[in-house]
Amino acid sequence: MNIRRRLRLGLFVALALPAVPATAVSEPARPDEQAKAVARALADKGWELFNAGRYEEALAAFRSAEAQVHAPPFLLLAARSCERLGRLIEARALYRRVVDEPLDASASRVFHQAQADAKAGLAALAPRIPALDVAVTGAAPGAVELTLNGERIALATPVERDPGEYKLVATAPGYTPVARMFRLTEGKRERVTIELSPASTVAATASLPGRAPPAAGSDARAIALIGGGAAGALVLAGVAFTLVANGHASDATQQWMKVKAMDDGPVDCSNPAGTDQANQCQKLSSMVDDKYLFSNLAAWSFILGGASALGALGYTWLAAAPSEPEKPMHLSPLVTPGGAGLVAGGVF
Repeated sequence: MNIRRRLRLGLFVALALPAVPATAVSEPARPDEQAKAVARALADKGWELFNAGRYEEALAAFRSAEAQVHAPPFLLLAARSCERLGRLIEARALYRRVVDEPLDASASRVFHQAQADAKAGLAALAPRIPALDVAVTGAAPGAVELTLNGERIALATPVERDPGEYKLVATAPGYTPVARMFRLTEGKRERVTIELSPASTVAATASLPGRAPPAAGSDARAIALIGGGAAGALVLAGVAFTLVANGHASDATQQWMKVKAMDDGPVDCSNPAGTDQANQCQKLSSMVDDKYLFSNLAAWSFILGGASALGALGYTWLAAAPSEPEKPMHLSPLVTPGGAGLVAGGVF
């Protein structure tokens, strides 16, 4: 039996057998039948999404099923979904959860099989995870601070990360920060060498006396135009997404009424009877998903539009704030019976 068929069978057996002892899983008590039914529906949905290549949605479904009823097959399928998404570090953590879970002899055979599959998956995954070695010259190792995509890492320890683009920044007191962009490739070990230079070597690039500072007014206007344009575009997008979401909501309502009217009675979409009911319930689920998708897009468009407008206004206000006027020095003649001279006045 291949892995997919075995896992598919596991999803049903893990939830359908009422005789599975409580010691076979980490939950303190057995799940009730309602929780099993919900978990079964979520697992079925996740399996369909997984086979359709919609791994992000499948992962969410398997996690939701695991939240209802703890079962190693759910975690195993969540790990496989993470693998398909390229999230190898997360997949490894899920595999280890399955492997490290204590199972006694009375636990379901499906649970033991899921644990064996997780061990095999963990062994196959290990050589695929990229690693990064960093070497820094020019500064004492103890003074160097490294960040990888904003997260601090150790200098002497190889770092394992998912495949993808990364930014490495090295800093040290008295040295000019250095940044490097690179890509971590699956199954390969990357070595990056950074040379730090003392900050005094670039001190000559500081602004010279008498050089006029760049005009802030033009920058403020440019930021205001860009921020205002982005805010307007996002608000328009939010309105459009809202209209689309309302349309899908109306369609979903009509479809729900149609489902309720089928066979002269309500239809249980978690366990439809017949192909027609299954098709109508699937159509209803798709409409509801579309409605929530466009509702979320509309909400984020309005939020980002407001943030863009506030950011542009804040920058414009700060750039336009007048600086403290310079107090000039002045000279005044001084004449006394004993002589004459000049008096310097002002703020020093």
